[in-house]
Formats: sequence, C-alpha cells, structure tokens
Amino acid sequence: MEDKELIYNIQHGEKELLEVLIQKYYDDIYRLCYYKTGNASISYDLTQETFLKLIKYIENYKDKGKFKSYLITIAINVCNTYFHQNNIDIEELYSNENYYQNSSNELEKIEEKDIVVQALNKLPEKQKEVIILKYYEDLKIKDISKILDEKIPTIKSRLKQGLEKMSRYLGKGGNL
Repeated sequence: MEDKELIYNIQHGEKELLEVLIQKYYDDIYRLCYYKTGNASISYDLTQETFLKLIKYIENYKDKGKFKSYLITIAINVCNTYFHQNNIDIEELYSNENYYQNSSNELEKIEEKDIVVQALNKLPEKQKEVIILKYYEDLKIKDISKILDEKIPTIKSRLKQGLEKMSRYLGKGGNL
C-alpha cells in the first residue's frame, strides 16, 4: 500500500495502519537521529518522539509532497529541540574526540563505512545535514530545500563544500 493510501486510511479511522507506516520508516528515522546525535540511546528516544509527534498530528497531514520528507522534517526538528533544551552546542559535540570514538564503535554495527561516518561527523552541521539527507535518505535537492527551508543554490553549495571537505578528510581527490 502506498503512503498516500495508508495515510488516507489512517485519517479515516484505520489507526492500526500506523504500525505499518512506522515500521516502514523506523530504520530511516533512527539512522538520521543517530547521525545527528552519535548516541544510540538518545537516538532511540528521539526516534520514538518523532513517531509520537507523527501520531499526534497525522490527522493534520495534507499530501503536499513526499511523506518521507515530512517525517524527516519532524525528526530534524525533534533532534534540534533536544539539542536546544539540553544546551548542547552541536559544533562542540562533533569536535569532541569521544563523540568519534563512541560513534565509530556503534556505527560499525549500523553502517560498514565507519571511516566515511567519521569524516561526515567532522563537517559543519549544515553541510552534514545536507549530505545525510541526499545520500543516506536518498532525497532530491528540491526536497532537501523544502525540509531545511533553504534555497536550492544554498543546498547545492553546502553539498559541494561538504563533499569537498569529506574528500580531503578521506584523503581522496575524487567524489564519494
């Protein structure tokens, strides 16, 4: 069943279909939260929070594009709220050597490309976010632009700069 049909049915009383929708996107949202926090336990909590918000507001969802983009927007907002409420400086978090150590050990279980994840975590948050959405969530530039509420040229610039920095971190001259 397509997302559009699932959501329509949920909005018209078939609440048990929420489980299908959640199962479909759970791993993607968890991975996104994990890339943003570097902590499995916190990522689990933020993923739960994302889906609780979805459940709370699913009745208000209007089909304006890809549902996955809508859900990712919720997850990013949940993560950013967590950082803000806990007075966590994102740039400082990513510069902490322990973040890379913990991130590496746990991410090996999730992703085989540990070295790429470490390079990704060295990027400024805005570049990192665009790369995650483009390559890990497989979103188009225009969708990323809508999610992050930025102009397309800004997204393209962040993507290009982020990829160039990652190439330098990885000691490669080519693209990823």
